[in-house]
Amino acid sequence: MTTPESSTRFNGRVENYLRYRPRYPQEIIPFLQGEIGLDSDWRVADIGSGTGFLAERFVRLGCDVAGVEPNMAMRAAGERYLRGHCNYCSVDGTAENSGLPGASFDLVTAGQAFHWFEPVRTREEFKRILRPPGWVVLVWNSRPASRSIVTQEYESILEELEQDYQKVAEKNRRPENIDRFLDNGASLAQVRFPNLQFYTWDQLRGRALSSSYAPLPYDQRHEWFVQALRALFKRRKEDGLLAFPYETNLYWGQL
Repeated sequence: MTTPESSTRFNGRVENYLRYRPRYPQEIIPFLQGEIGLDSDWRVADIGSGTGFLAERFVRLGCDVAGVEPNMAMRAAGERYLRGHCNYCSVDGTAENSGLPGASFDLVTAGQAFHWFEPVRTREEFKRILRPPGWVVLVWNSRPASRSIVTQEYESILEELEQDYQKVAEKNRRPENIDRFLDNGASLAQVRFPNLQFYTWDQLRGRALSSSYAPLPYDQRHEWFVQALRALFKRRKEDGLLAFPYETNLYWGQL
């Protein structure tokens, strides 16, 4: 389930998350309009909505969006980020117990969050709140599998954090786990969008420290982690910026 640990892991990281995490490319909206018939009159439940980055795409389309987030600080950040949008409402809930009314949503989404959910109970909750045709979209901003030298060196730093990074990196993100959840049959429906970022030193540091597995200042590994990042930035920057490849991975299916 969405455990107390998973719902509090971002405590102390929210401002870095809000300021430095990559947004989702606008291209996902026309793609979903063509692929699943997404329309501005759809009701969307964004589960694990956090700072509201994914919800923003649907809010700007005109959809009514309910953002469900268990972490109070993240939920408040999302409310602040999307303030002024009357078609967004913020809900204190989890993937397994959203608190949303049944059979009321055309689409359920999760951005950078599905790996925290307990799949069996989450699937039942999604089925409860969806109405036909019952679309689910799962999205991650990820470092590409075909890695640049920058991402190779960045991954090497993260791997020094050992089990905490690996536990988060692998949890529920494997294609077979997503396919099983979405019950898509033999072929997983997936599309990738390039999402290249350019970071100053402060932005790279903030982005890295926004991760749930990154050591915070009270952790004895924190100073080593920051110095390793600084060395990477100095080696690979060009004109004061580090080109950092991301791709946005989008999976979709029906429940």
